[in-house]
This record gives sequence, structure tokens and C-alpha cells, in this order.
Amino acid sequence: MLATAVMAGFGFFFWLISAQLVPPENIGIATALISMMNIIAIFSLIGFDSAIVRFLSHSTQRNDKLNTGIILVGITAFILGGFFVFFVRNISPQLAFIRESPLISLLFILFCVMSAINILTDAVFLAYRQTKFSLIINTIFSFIKMLLPLAFAPWGAFGIFSAAAIGQSIGFILSITTMIWKFDYRPQFIINRDVIKQVWYYCAGNYIAGALNLLPVMILPIIIINHLGSKEAAYFYIVMMIGGLLYVIPQATTKSLFAEGSHNEQTIKANIKKSIRIISLLLIPAIIIFLFSGKYILQFFGKSYSSEGLNFLYLITIASIAVSTYYISATLLRIKKNLYALIITNIFYAITIIMFSYLFLPLGLVGIGIAWLLGNIVASIIGIISFYQWKIKKI
Repeated sequence: MLATAVMAGFGFFFWLISAQLVPPENIGIATALISMMNIIAIFSLIGFDSAIVRFLSHSTQRNDKLNTGIILVGITAFILGGFFVFFVRNISPQLAFIRESPLISLLFILFCVMSAINILTDAVFLAYRQTKFSLIINTIFSFIKMLLPLAFAPWGAFGIFSAAAIGQSIGFILSITTMIWKFDYRPQFIINRDVIKQVWYYCAGNYIAGALNLLPVMILPIIIINHLGSKEAAYFYIVMMIGGLLYVIPQATTKSLFAEGSHNEQTIKANIKKSIRIISLLLIPAIIIFLFSGKYILQFFGKSYSSEGLNFLYLITIASIAVSTYYISATLLRIKKNLYALIITNIFYAITIIMFSYLFLPLGLVGIGIAWLLGNIVASIIGIISFYQWKIKKI
């Protein structure tokens, strides 16, 4: 949990510095590029992050599992990154400048690859129950990333994007080095078919569920930059980043719940109660602080961020309650391998957010916020229903 909080904290200052160096239009384009890189990276995981946490600690083929996962994730990220670059003019014309230079195109694709593998290595540390390394690595690369806009801001939107991407790349290098040093990991270009056979069902189910969960996050920045403009995209991303500090609480807590539940299912009931208690103790005071001081937090980035993004921030803050409920129920479904229920939950989540985003688009960011709130309420309700339907509380 601390590692995630550290990243979120440094991320806040990264954007605070960036907002002082470049205008909102450039921030909007940079955030759209970063969103696409992160989305491509997460889509490229193809479920291996969950599979590693779920199966690595009990495996006798740890090195083969790691190499197979890293290579497949890297190849997938390269393909998806190349696909985006090739079709960028159709997907988001405002980002088409990345095709103007072969070097910029190649850098974007390579950043996607390193970002994807870096995310995967977090799952490795979690599986080994050695999250202290995640904390150390995330602290180092997040601190360096925070300072990079000072050097890269003269290059505008792509400079800010590069600063964020280079930070991720440093994390990738540090993570692989740590795995070799501490876990006897031996990098090999090998894809073990037996490993794929063992985990493909779990990977596929989690991948579909994860893709559906990411669909709104992937589409919203494109909807906003195409229909509302780059300024609105900047306000959207900064507010989501600030509101995301609240989401760190359930996200990090349920990551630990998933790791502990995968390691020993007999302790799940006690860990559920512990997770709910931790989330409640941390989230409720944080919500109160955000509701009363959100205006002043946004003013650090500039007056326009406060005037244009405050109501959106209120909606994102309130949604954190539903987000927490969803995270807990989804984690329990993953532990018990009830992936069908998880997929159904995420289908309703994605459809609700995307449908209402278009419906409420005339309201601007407030409309997007309403759609986000409704989508998470729907997901949390279905998650609770699935919780009782599958009788998870009796495990």
C-alpha cells in the first residue's frame, strides 16, 4: 500500500510542476499520450499479472513462468503500441504528431513495452511477498520522474510525456535488476508452452475482466480530447489524478487482500474484515478533506483548473465509496476464480460509464463525472450481488 501511495504522491508533484511549466493545452495532449501508453501497457499484461500473483508462490517453474510472462507481455505491448501509432490519425487526430518522426514513433512504442513489463514486475514482488522492493523502486523512479519536467518542458507536450515515460523505464531497469539479484531470476528468451497451458484459462478470464474495466479509462480521454478539446482533457486528467489519491486506498488494500488470499485461502474471512476496516479508517477522513479543500488543491495547478474542474472533483470523490466496494468484491471473485461473475460485473461497469458519458457530454466534465459515479455504483451493486450469490463470505 505504501508503494502505491508513494507513486501517487510523487505523481501529484510531477503534474504540479508540469502545470507551471507548460499551458493547459500541452498538458492535455501529454496526458492523453500518457493515458494511451498506460492503457496499452495494462492491456499488454494479458492477465499474466494476476496469474503470477495467484500461482508463482506455489510453482516449481518460477523462472519459466517469469520469462514466458515477460516475453509475451513485451511482444504484446510492442504490437499494440505499433498499432496505435499506425492508426493514431483515426483514433485521435490531435495526437497524430507522433507519426511525424520515426524516432518519436519508435520511442512511444518502446516506452509502452518498458511500462508494461514494469507493471508486471510489481506482481512478481507481490507474489514473493517482498513488496518492500516495490516501495524502494517506486520511490526512486517516482522521485526522478518528478524532476524530469524541468529538463523536458521545452519540448512541450511530448517533453512532458517523455519525462513520465522515462521514469517508468527507470523503474523497469531497477525491477529486472532486483529480480536477478534477489530472486535468482535468469532472463531467457523462452516461451514455455506448458506454462501457458497451466495459466491460460485464469489469464484469459482476468484479461477479459481487466480489459472491460479499462475500457472506460481508455475511451474517456479520447472522447474528451476529440469532443471537448485539449484544455478539458488537461482538467480531466489532473482531477482524476487527484481523485486517484483516494482510489489508492482501496486499490492498495485489495492488492494485499488478493496476495494473502492467494497464498492462504483459510484467512480470507479475517482479511476481508481487516481490509474493510483499513479502507474505512483512511477513506472517510480523506473524502471529507477533499470535499472541503478540493478548491484549494486545484488552485495549486492554476485558477482555470479550479474553476473548470471542481465539480468534477466532487463527483470523483463521492465515487470513491462505490469504487472501494467494487474493488473488494472483484478481488474476492478473483481469489475464488469466479471470473464469469467478474466479467459480467465489468460489462455493466463499462457500458454504464461509456453510455452515460455520451449522454451527458453536453454537460462537459460534470457529465463525465456523473457517468463515472453511476458506473461505479452499478459495478458495486452487481459486485455485492455476486458476493452473496457465490457465497464468498462462507469461505
